[in-house]
Amino acid sequence: MNTEIELKYRLDESTAQTLLNQQQLGETAIGDFAAKEVIDVYFDTPDHRLTHAGYALRFRRQGDKAALQLKSLTPASGAWHKRRELHIPTMQPTQPEHWPDTPEADFLRKLLGDHPLQPLFTIHQTRHEAPLLDGSGQPFALLSLDDVQWVAGDQEARAWELEVELLPDKDEAALKSLQRTLAALPGLYPQSESKYERGLKMLSQK
Repeated sequence: MNTEIELKYRLDESTAQTLLNQQQLGETAIGDFAAKEVIDVYFDTPDHRLTHAGYALRFRRQGDKAALQLKSLTPASGAWHKRRELHIPTMQPTQPEHWPDTPEADFLRKLLGDHPLQPLFTIHQTRHEAPLLDGSGQPFALLSLDDVQWVAGDQEARAWELEVELLPDKDEAALKSLQRTLAALPGLYPQSESKYERGLKMLSQK
Protein backbone atom coordinates (compact mmCIF):
# COMPACT_ATOMS: atom_id res chain seq x y z
CA MET A 1 0.00 0.00 0.00
CA ASN A 2 1.02 3.58 -0.60
CA THR A 3 0.78 6.23 2.12
CA GLU A 4 -1.30 9.37 1.60
CA ILE A 5 -0.38 12.42 3.69
CA GLU A 6 -2.60 15.48 3.61
CA LEU A 7 -4.01 18.41 5.53
CA LYS A 8 -7.77 18.93 5.74
CA TYR A 9 -9.72 22.04 6.75
CA ARG A 10 -13.35 23.10 6.69
CA LEU A 11 -14.25 26.59 5.50
CA ASP A 12 -17.17 28.54 4.12
CA GLU A 13 -17.73 29.50 0.49
CA SER A 14 -16.59 33.10 0.88
CA THR A 15 -13.25 31.98 2.35
CA ALA A 16 -12.89 29.44 -0.48
CA GLN A 17 -13.50 32.11 -3.11
CA THR A 18 -10.90 34.36 -1.47
CA LEU A 19 -8.32 31.56 -1.59
CA LEU A 20 -9.13 30.83 -5.23
CA ASN A 21 -7.92 34.33 -6.07
CA GLN A 22 -4.67 34.11 -4.13
CA GLN A 23 -1.25 33.36 -5.58
CA GLN A 24 0.55 32.82 -2.28
CA LEU A 25 0.08 31.03 1.02
CA GLY A 26 2.68 32.71 3.17
CA GLU A 27 5.96 31.99 1.38
CA THR A 28 4.43 29.20 -0.71
CA ALA A 29 3.47 30.01 -4.30
CA ILE A 30 0.17 28.70 -5.69
CA GLY A 31 0.08 27.57 -9.33
CA ASP A 32 -2.90 27.92 -11.65
CA PHE A 33 -6.22 26.46 -10.52
CA ALA A 34 -8.14 23.99 -12.69
CA ALA A 35 -11.68 22.81 -11.92
CA LYS A 36 -12.99 19.28 -12.43
CA GLU A 37 -16.02 17.23 -11.46
CA VAL A 38 -15.48 14.11 -9.38
CA ILE A 39 -18.03 11.45 -8.38
CA ASP A 40 -17.27 9.01 -5.56
CA VAL A 41 -19.53 6.09 -4.62
CA TYR A 42 -18.65 4.45 -1.30
CA PHE A 43 -19.22 0.72 -0.82
CA ASP A 44 -19.19 -1.86 1.94
CA THR A 45 -20.67 -5.30 2.51
CA PRO A 46 -24.10 -5.67 4.17
CA ASP A 47 -22.35 -6.48 7.47
CA HIS A 48 -19.82 -3.62 7.06
CA ARG A 49 -16.78 -5.89 6.91
CA LEU A 50 -14.52 -3.22 5.48
CA THR A 51 -15.40 -0.57 8.05
CA HIS A 52 -14.92 -3.06 10.88
CA ALA A 53 -11.53 -3.98 9.40
CA GLY A 54 -10.56 -0.30 9.41
CA TYR A 55 -11.01 0.61 5.74
CA ALA A 56 -13.14 2.81 3.50
CA LEU A 57 -13.75 1.77 -0.12
CA ARG A 58 -14.74 4.20 -2.85
CA PHE A 59 -15.25 3.98 -6.58
CA ARG A 60 -14.08 7.19 -8.26
CA ARG A 61 -14.87 8.33 -11.79
CA GLN A 62 -12.97 11.13 -13.48
CA GLY A 63 -13.74 11.46 -17.17
CA ASP A 64 -13.11 8.11 -18.86
CA LYS A 65 -11.00 6.78 -15.97
CA ALA A 66 -12.27 4.87 -12.95
CA ALA A 67 -10.77 2.99 -10.01
CA LEU A 68 -11.55 1.46 -6.66
CA GLN A 69 -9.61 3.14 -3.86
CA LEU A 70 -9.21 1.48 -0.47
CA LYS A 71 -8.10 3.77 2.37
CA SER A 72 -7.27 2.98 5.97
CA LEU A 73 -9.41 4.67 8.62
CA THR A 74 -6.40 5.93 10.54
CA PRO A 75 -7.36 8.56 13.16
CA ALA A 76 -6.25 12.07 12.24
CA SER A 77 -4.23 14.45 14.39
CA GLY A 78 -6.18 17.67 13.95
CA ALA A 79 -5.81 18.67 10.30
CA TRP A 80 -3.02 16.13 9.69
CA HIS A 81 -4.18 12.92 7.97
CA LYS A 82 -1.87 10.02 7.18
CA ARG A 83 -3.51 6.95 5.63
CA ARG A 84 -2.56 3.85 3.72
CA GLU A 85 -4.24 3.46 0.36
CA LEU A 86 -4.35 1.21 -2.68
CA HIS A 87 -5.84 1.65 -6.15
CA ILE A 88 -7.50 -0.92 -8.40
CA PRO A 89 -8.27 0.32 -11.93
CA THR A 90 -11.68 -1.05 -12.92
CA MET A 91 -15.03 -0.06 -14.40
CA GLN A 92 -16.79 -2.85 -12.46
CA PRO A 93 -16.59 -2.00 -8.76
CA THR A 94 -18.91 -4.75 -7.48
CA GLN A 95 -17.52 -7.66 -9.53
CA PRO A 96 -14.25 -8.87 -7.98
CA GLU A 97 -13.90 -11.59 -10.62
CA HIS A 98 -13.40 -8.86 -13.22
CA TRP A 99 -10.80 -6.88 -11.27
CA PRO A 100 -7.20 -7.01 -12.53
CA ASP A 101 -4.88 -9.71 -11.27
CA THR A 102 -2.78 -7.52 -8.98
CA PRO A 103 -1.64 -7.69 -5.32
CA GLU A 104 -3.96 -4.75 -4.51
CA ALA A 105 -7.00 -6.51 -5.95
CA ASP A 106 -6.07 -9.76 -4.21
CA PHE A 107 -5.82 -7.92 -0.88
CA LEU A 108 -9.33 -6.50 -1.27
CA ARG A 109 -10.75 -9.85 -2.40
CA LYS A 110 -9.40 -11.46 0.78
CA LEU A 111 -11.00 -8.75 2.92
CA LEU A 112 -14.36 -9.32 1.24
CA GLY A 113 -14.36 -13.11 1.10
CA ASP A 114 -17.67 -14.17 -0.47
CA HIS A 115 -19.54 -11.11 0.77
CA PRO A 116 -21.06 -8.79 -1.89
CA LEU A 117 -20.48 -5.06 -2.07
CA GLN A 118 -23.37 -2.61 -1.85
CA PRO A 119 -23.40 1.20 -2.22
CA LEU A 120 -23.60 3.32 0.92
CA PHE A 121 -23.72 6.89 -0.36
CA THR A 122 -22.40 9.12 -3.15
CA ILE A 123 -20.24 12.22 -2.98
CA HIS A 124 -20.27 14.78 -5.80
CA GLN A 125 -17.41 17.27 -5.82
CA THR A 126 -16.37 20.28 -7.81
CA ARG A 127 -12.63 20.34 -7.16
CA HIS A 128 -10.47 23.40 -7.75
CA GLU A 129 -6.90 22.08 -7.84
CA ALA A 130 -3.57 23.90 -8.01
CA PRO A 131 0.04 22.82 -7.41
CA LEU A 132 1.93 24.32 -4.48
CA LEU A 133 5.48 25.26 -5.41
CA ASP A 134 8.66 25.18 -3.35
CA GLY A 135 11.40 27.82 -3.44
CA SER A 136 12.82 26.41 -6.67
CA GLY A 137 9.42 26.51 -8.38
CA GLN A 138 8.86 22.73 -8.20
CA PRO A 139 5.51 21.24 -7.06
CA PHE A 140 5.62 19.59 -3.65
CA ALA A 141 1.89 19.33 -2.86
CA LEU A 142 -1.55 19.62 -4.46
CA LEU A 143 -4.01 22.15 -3.09
CA SER A 144 -7.70 21.34 -3.57
CA LEU A 145 -10.68 23.50 -2.71
CA ASP A 146 -13.72 21.24 -2.84
CA ASP A 147 -17.43 22.05 -3.06
CA VAL A 148 -18.71 18.75 -1.63
CA GLN A 149 -22.23 17.26 -1.74
CA TRP A 150 -23.14 14.03 0.05
CA VAL A 151 -26.19 12.11 -1.21
CA ALA A 152 -27.73 9.12 0.57
CA GLY A 153 -31.24 8.29 -0.58
CA ASP A 154 -33.33 11.41 0.05
CA GLN A 155 -30.72 12.91 2.38
CA GLU A 156 -28.23 15.52 1.23
CA ALA A 157 -25.51 17.60 2.89
CA ARG A 158 -23.09 20.17 1.53
CA ALA A 159 -19.79 21.71 2.65
CA TRP A 160 -16.57 23.30 1.44
CA GLU A 161 -13.26 21.69 2.27
CA LEU A 162 -9.62 22.54 1.69
CA GLU A 163 -7.13 19.70 1.23
CA VAL A 164 -3.37 19.82 0.73
CA GLU A 165 -1.89 16.47 -0.32
CA LEU A 166 1.85 15.91 -0.21
CA LEU A 167 3.15 14.62 -3.53
CA PRO A 168 4.98 11.25 -3.59
CA ASP A 169 8.57 11.28 -2.31
CA LYS A 170 8.33 14.87 -1.04
CA ASP A 171 9.52 15.92 2.43
CA GLU A 172 6.88 16.01 5.19
CA ALA A 173 8.68 19.01 6.67
CA ALA A 174 7.41 21.19 3.81
CA LEU A 175 3.82 20.21 4.61
CA LYS A 176 4.33 20.83 8.33
CA SER A 177 5.68 24.29 7.56
CA LEU A 178 2.62 25.01 5.43
CA GLN A 179 0.38 23.73 8.23
CA ARG A 180 1.70 26.51 10.47
CA THR A 181 0.87 29.05 7.77
CA LEU A 182 -2.67 27.70 7.34
CA ALA A 183 -3.25 27.67 11.10
CA ALA A 184 -2.79 31.47 11.10
CA LEU A 185 -5.32 32.12 8.32
CA PRO A 186 -8.82 33.30 9.32
CA GLY A 187 -11.77 31.13 8.32
CA LEU A 188 -9.92 27.78 8.22
CA TYR A 189 -10.73 25.11 10.81
CA PRO A 190 -8.95 21.73 11.13
CA GLN A 191 -11.10 18.87 9.84
CA SER A 192 -10.24 15.65 11.68
CA GLU A 193 -13.02 13.58 10.05
CA SER A 194 -12.75 12.14 6.56
CA LYS A 195 -15.54 12.65 4.02
CA TYR A 196 -16.34 8.95 4.48
CA GLU A 197 -16.78 9.32 8.23
CA ARG A 198 -19.12 12.28 7.73
CA GLY A 199 -21.09 10.26 5.20
CA LEU A 200 -21.49 7.44 7.72
CA LYS A 201 -22.79 9.92 10.27
CA MET A 202 -25.39 11.09 7.79
CA LEU A 203 -26.47 7.49 7.20
CA SER A 204 -26.81 6.89 10.94
CA GLN A 205 -29.28 9.78 11.17
CA LYS A 206 -31.68 8.28 8.59
